[in-house]
Amino acid sequence: MKNFIIIGAISMALFSCGNSEKEDNTEALTYQGRIVLNDTTAVYFNASIDGNQLTIFNGVHESIEVQLEGEDTLRGTFPVFASDLWLIKTDTGYYGSYYRTDANDYTLPLTLLPGNHNPGQTTDVPATQYYILRDYGNGTTRPALLQLGIKDNKVVGTIATSTGDLRFLTGERVVDEGGYTLMGFDGRFINYVEFVTTEDSVFGNVWSGKTGYYRFKGIADDNAILEDPEEMSKLREDYTHIEWHLPGLDGDTVHFDSRTITKPTILAIQGSWCPNCMDEGRVLDQYYREFEGAIDVYGLSYEYSGTLEKATAAVQKMERDLGTSFPMVIATYDPKQDRNTVLPLEQIRSYPTSIMLDHEGNVVKIHTGFYGPSTKEYDAYVKENREELEALVAMANG
Repeated sequence: MKNFIIIGAISMALFSCGNSEKEDNTEALTYQGRIVLNDTTAVYFNASIDGNQLTIFNGVHESIEVQLEGEDTLRGTFPVFASDLWLIKTDTGYYGSYYRTDANDYTLPLTLLPGNHNPGQTTDVPATQYYILRDYGNGTTRPALLQLGIKDNKVVGTIATSTGDLRFLTGERVVDEGGYTLMGFDGRFINYVEFVTTEDSVFGNVWSGKTGYYRFKGIADDNAILEDPEEMSKLREDYTHIEWHLPGLDGDTVHFDSRTITKPTILAIQGSWCPNCMDEGRVLDQYYREFEGAIDVYGLSYEYSGTLEKATAAVQKMERDLGTSFPMVIATYDPKQDRNTVLPLEQIRSYPTSIMLDHEGNVVKIHTGFYGPSTKEYDAYVKENREELEALVAMANG
């Protein structure tokens, strides 16, 4: 497997070779980005610089725009998340670091060199889904789904767990090794997945961010499912209603009491640090706008920053960069706070988690986690949720 990693890295470097200058000898605006996770593993991506705007392309799925400041030394802040970068301009490209501002000593080397990262094309994958067991090396395993597909003649996929997914991954088949690589970088998640297949079996490794790692094995199974997300979180036995008084983003206290609501309402447990919460937030805002006042949505943010001021600033940034319009409040802002006292749940098992109420304040369902647009479950979930809201709105108006 070690040889597979090294050969994969070499092949990626070869794909980026080519003329790095335009015919008019002006500086190239297109770059191959590289974030080094460890001695043998790096995540590659394409990027472009236009004036003071850096655009990072997360495979074939999405782009992330970062505004740069400076001249020879450039600094930028990623949208939504507490992630920054700095780059030093040289004759051969840009060299610097990616770092998280909400974590201590979280820095990874980052470079932008002229050229393109161009994974090889393919028209087929060995299977569209594998049921896998993740092994973290501590004697326990956890189930997940490795989901694969083809987009723009590239291998795409994700790993879905019981509570979320690794978001968008794009890669290629490494022919000489009989295996595949997948990579993703969205400003927060940095993932490198490698795997080989033998008949219906799959064996692989995943590196995530600075220290995350697990190996996995599994078997092809298009019908495999994980724990039911609507059975994972339960109300406490002493539950009677939902009520909270929490600080809003404008400094005022927001009071909510499920006994007094008059329209279907979704309470979304979220965090500005959570990429799956970002995906769910976009969907919730879509509902909020579509129903034009017939439903309410509240985002309850559980933050780690240590002060209310820092937490508020982080959530304001998330709200601004996502363009969401439903109200958000600060549920907690310090790791020492008890996160399970705000809502009458036995415990918060995942970020995000959403609680749906009818117009009389009754809990209709609790959905733990979120399968985002990189998963095969996403479209059906969005459709079913919309239909359920339509039925609740009709009931409220009946």
